[in-house]
Amino acid sequence: MRQLKYNRELYSKIALIKSAYNFTDRAYIHLDADRDYYYVSLSRKEGKQEVTDEEFENEILAQSARHEIYLQTKNIRELMLARAVATSVVVAGDEELESDSEIAQEFSEDEILKDWFDADE
Repeated sequence: MRQLKYNRELYSKIALIKSAYNFTDRAYIHLDADRDYYYVSLSRKEGKQEVTDEEFENEILAQSARHEIYLQTKNIRELMLARAVATSVVVAGDEELESDSEIAQEFSEDEILKDWFDADE
């Protein structure tokens, strides 16, 4: 079992977990940490290609970059989603909007709360 060590100031916990997850098909992975470092223990699964130190280092760097981009673009994505949802709202044209009480008066409870078994027999 090999152990890799990563500085906690350079890498986020999320990047470490995502990186480790990407290699769970090829290795058994144990994660640990102390005050200053993350520790990654790798043990190759039988019949699978070994995960090299360089592969894991590239993956944790890629996941760190993805996480940073996610954090930096979060507000923009939220605004775009809000805008898309807001433009899909149906608004009455020139007609006056009816209040909830006016809409409720148009329907009777007998029409709405009818048992559909009785109606279809």
